Amino acid sequence: MTIIDDINFVERTLAGDTEAFSALVERYRSMVFSIIVRIVPRQQDAEDIAQDVFVKAFSSLTRFRGEARFSTWLCRIAYTTAVSHSRRQRPDRAGSEIDEQYAEPDDADGLIDERLQILRRLLNQMPPEDATLVSLHYRYGKQIEEVAAITGLSAANVKVRLHRIRKKLYQEINEIENG
Repeated sequence: MTIIDDINFVERTLAGDTEAFSALVERYRSMVFSIIVRIVPRQQDAEDIAQDVFVKAFSSLTRFRGEARFSTWLCRIAYTTAVSHSRRQRPDRAGSEIDEQYAEPDDADGLIDERLQILRRLLNQMPPEDATLVSLHYRYGKQIEEVAAITGLSAANVKVRLHRIRKKLYQEINEIENG
């Protein structure tokens, strides 16, 4: 699917073809859940919020103006909904069962596999907002401007925070590997 496909599905949904929205849900379900679970680590809460995000998106689809990509607009809804829930709940991220359950499989072995495991553990320990920035930019390939639009931060702030996160992760990985 492309951006044109997204717009086509949005237009079809607005014209009354509610089944067209299910294609958008299917396409972005994983991305939305990934954003939410970085902020709200309890699986049941994350699933409920993800469902809420798609209901909100469907209900406010008439407000989607196409000024940003549909995925950016949807991710912004996911991010703000998860942050709002997190602020109300203040969950503890330590020991989250979801991090292991939804960890990406990797085919790397040896040192690369070990570094990936260290990196995942460090990502799971960082503040949810930082983990979300990393996930959006590096896992989902969102441009700095899109990450800024999703999070409500300035593009300059996103760049600075990503730089600091990379630097900190590099230092922490080296400390772990060098004992």
